Amino acid sequence: MANLPFPGEYFKMINILFIAHVDAALRSLGLTCAQSDVLMFLSERSGEETTVQDIGQHFRLKHPTVIGFVRRLEDKGFVTTAVSERDRRCRVIRLTDKFAEVERVLQDIRNRMDARAARGFSPEEMAQLQSYLARIYHNISEG
Repeated sequence: MANLPFPGEYFKMINILFIAHVDAALRSLGLTCAQSDVLMFLSERSGEETTVQDIGQHFRLKHPTVIGFVRRLEDKGFVTTAVSERDRRCRVIRLTDKFAEVERVLQDIRNRMDARAARGFSPEEMAQLQSYLARIYHNISEG
């Protein structure tokens, strides 16, 4: 029996490959996988006030890291920032029309990567895999 990598190693290898494929697909848009994740998170929260703290909490990132993402996205014209009317200490991030121009492309890339990863799995197997992954995530996040 061959020595298989520990599941954590598989997660790492899958993550590296996934990011490389998505980064390559996004290169023409001037975006990275991580930046597109932030944009899609903002899109999913459309209509809600989203702050730097919300992004950091969702992605488990430190404040300076989120500030870097937001600044780069703002420099590229995908988001704007403003002081929150609810809490003047917070900055609110909003998507621009430039994001609307690429949103469909970002969603298509996501869908293609998901389809590629699911190739050869039945719907039942995918449901089981999602259940296992959710359980692993829960186990690890409990600490």
